[in-house]
Amino acid sequence: MKLVCIGGGHGLAQVLSALRPLDNDITAIISTTDNGGSTGKLREAKNCIAYGDIRRCILSLANPNNLLSVIAEQRFEDAGELSDHALGNLILLGLSQVTKTPTQAIYWLCQLLEVQQTILPMSNEVTDLSATLLDGTQINGECEIDTLKELPDKLTLTNPVDAPEEAINAILEADFVFMGPGSLLTSVLPVLLVENIQKALKSTMATRIFIGNKSEETSVASLIKNQENEQWASKILGFKFYDLILGQDAIMALDNRLSHFDELNKESNLHDVEQLQHVLKQLICSKPHQSNVNQLNTQVIH
Repeated sequence: MKLVCIGGGHGLAQVLSALRPLDNDITAIISTTDNGGSTGKLREAKNCIAYGDIRRCILSLANPNNLLSVIAEQRFEDAGELSDHALGNLILLGLSQVTKTPTQAIYWLCQLLEVQQTILPMSNEVTDLSATLLDGTQINGECEIDTLKELPDKLTLTNPVDAPEEAINAILEADFVFMGPGSLLTSVLPVLLVENIQKALKSTMATRIFIGNKSEETSVASLIKNQENEQWASKILGFKFYDLILGQDAIMALDNRLSHFDELNKESNLHDVEQLQHVLKQLICSKPHQSNVNQLNTQVIH
């Protein structure tokens, strides 16, 4: 089964961790517009794409007992300009300078970590997320957009970029495309704003599944009325980007192994990887054809 996973942050890493044991052909396309933390410092200094979410997703597929997997997550402490930088981010930056493209840098880190799945940036080119408010004010940068007090009227990228050809081919050849979970504005939408990714999503015969967050967002996305995130996002994008929605209620309905399962994870804002694996395995094995998508959407998925 050919699977494509789109997004960023902790949410996409969880999905990849859940899918890893299911032995499928997986391609992850990761947002590169983060401008906070170690990633933001590197972007400001080197005018590069965001490597933090890419590092996190690679490591979610790597052998956790690999020494490089352990040290790639290590952050420098009391080290001057290196303080708070994740070593994995620096490795990716260094590899990109040697190989000349982020895609090649990611490939070689995956080789070093024996990651068999394909990890791709949403683009090899540098761009940022940009929001336009109702009064015409333009705000650039994910961190700045997250703290807005009103929902943007428009979301764009500061400069148009193209996704790598491998990403487009993966979407067109996929059986399933999973998007999310994660911050809607700053993890999921940046990838979907790339024009050739939009075209591929419109053309693919894959079943496109939007995975909702386990809990409400605390960013500006919390202002979306009735938490209808997917409808708001479709309006921003100008097309319906999903066939099915996998919300938390649907996840619980599809996992009846333990009646008290929800009690085990109440304190976490993230989906449980074991539960995600159980539910995604059911969806993949059911392999709904496009003609059956609407029926499945009505019966099972929010």
